[in-house]
Amino acid sequence: MDLAHTRLGARGDRWSTSRGVLDVRTPAPDVVTRRFEGYATLDLIEPAVRHLETLIDSGLLPIVFDDFELGAGYDSDVRAKLTAWHLRNRGKLKEVHILVKPGLVAMGVTVANLAMGGRFNVYADRSAFEWALAGVLTARITAGPASSARAPSLR
Repeated sequence: MDLAHTRLGARGDRWSTSRGVLDVRTPAPDVVTRRFEGYATLDLIEPAVRHLETLIDSGLLPIVFDDFELGAGYDSDVRAKLTAWHLRNRGKLKEVHILVKPGLVAMGVTVANLAMGGRFNVYADRSAFEWALAGVLTARITAGPASSARAPSLR
């Protein structure tokens, strides 16, 4: 295994092999962005799965944004493992958004989405995907922490 890891600041990590790169970031406590480029193997996706499991174990229902537009392909066991993981963890992710371009990766996402009953939001248009992400992040920023809500004055 030629898996390499690089820390991308306080809220991000990059895993890479000779065949592919996966960036995982957490721009908000319950929002995960994953950008994949190249060819996916099991050793490349394992850290991303562990990251989601850590968030779920902490009591969060993550919203996931997967940018697979530059994905060239994957080992067959990658789709099987990810689909099985999503089926076992049904209801533990609030939303899943996936950007793909036509090709092998898009086909795999379509098959996985069918297995999940259409629960994934799949995009072929980058601007629609980016708008969805911006909407979620804006909602997190404008909502503020729960402690900022004040009870109305009784006067």
